[in-house]
Amino acid sequence: MYGSYFGYGNVGRFGSRWCGFLGTDWWSRGLMIALVLIGITLIVLLAVSLSKRSSQGKSTSDEALSIVNKRYANGEIDSETYEKMKRDLR
Repeated sequence: MYGSYFGYGNVGRFGSRWCGFLGTDWWSRGLMIALVLIGITLIVLLAVSLSKRSSQGKSTSDEALSIVNKRYANGEIDSETYEKMKRDLR
């Protein structure tokens, strides 16, 4: 009679093969560690991507606004167009 406490290498009732990451098999532990590492890696990559995207957006907007200011200063565009472009860039 083999129950959850006895037989085939189980360690108490938490060692059964149906217990997921608490199992005693090497592949279940390895799979759990791999999933955790993949999750941490994805979170770090997402954070880096979002920080780069937000910093690039500000520099691009500032650069575009300086170009509009130069065009207005040189007389290439009138004041109505200048105000519209400034509103669109903000």
